[in-house]
Amino acid sequence: MKDTGVIRKIDELGRIVIPKEIRRSLGIRDGENLEIFVSEKGICLQKHSRLLNYQELANQLCTYSYEVMNYKILIFDREEVIASFQNEYKHISINTKLSKLLENRESYESLSKEKILDEVEPSYYYINPLIISTDVVGLMVFLADSTFSAEQKKFLKFLSKLLVNKIDVL
Repeated sequence: MKDTGVIRKIDELGRIVIPKEIRRSLGIRDGENLEIFVSEKGICLQKHSRLLNYQELANQLCTYSYEVMNYKILIFDREEVIASFQNEYKHISINTKLSKLLENRESYESLSKEKILDEVEPSYYYINPLIISTDVVGLMVFLADSTFSAEQKKFLKFLSKLLVNKIDVL
């Protein structure tokens, strides 16, 4: 663990304040959930990702879509790729463009080949936010070599709803 040199008192309700500099450096936003772990020597806080609990399902959706239909899908939580059609794309961090789509809860379709992700060849993109109740928990990103048909868009929306409903129910 890294020593920050910051000391905080616990108030009468057992609360502490995490300094703004630490929240900013770790990308912790107001209202975000943190997981609390107890180790032998202390308490650990970690950003909570509802999608990480369903990483195996997300990976299966990406893998099967690629194997059966040759669809290239990446699933991001709020930080990075958690599931991909190929292992080489795992752990690509979310960039400014994708972060803006997350915050605005927007879908996006490119009209020409773009290089939205530095680690990926220029592609056509169809991007759908993953919303559970009122929380945006991630993005499903569909890559292609040509424009998207109406059926491809329906399929991506179907996969998004399937993943979100599975998480929301459990």
